[in-house]
Amino acid sequence: MRKFMVALISSIMLFSIGCREVKQEFSNILHEDATISDAVYTPSRHDSELGLTAFKTGPIGVDFGGNLGFRIGSGLQISSVEVPEKFAIVFKCQHGQFIIGRKEVYEKLKDHKDKRVDVSYREIYRTVYDTEGGEKKIIERALTDYDFINATLKPD
Repeated sequence: MRKFMVALISSIMLFSIGCREVKQEFSNILHEDATISDAVYTPSRHDSELGLTAFKTGPIGVDFGGNLGFRIGSGLQISSVEVPEKFAIVFKCQHGQFIIGRKEVYEKLKDHKDKRVDVSYREIYRTVYDTEGGEKKIIERALTDYDFINATLKPD
């Protein structure tokens, strides 16, 4: 009897969730006016830092950030850290501020602080469908992110 009940409950659970489908969906291309607030460039650099050793492998260790280093003492090490260069443009729009960290966007807009732009983007949704009576219906839809496409300078 116990095996039958487990099989019955498993079948009901599988049937109830088996009709659901989860998709990532995009809106049409949307546009919004924005202003370039700032252009930020951080050059690459090489640093050494003292940190705690997470994994010990003889005289070499790995710290909690995943960096290799030379162990000193029982739980410390000196690690060599490479920080890559970073590029970003800060936009201000009616909903607040947002940052795009792409080199090509930075290069295109870095000299245009306080200029107005037309930002094109798409909204990204997580949509859950369920099939009821042979018909597919949306049972849940949530905005999860934005997909930045481009920013074009507006004429003065």
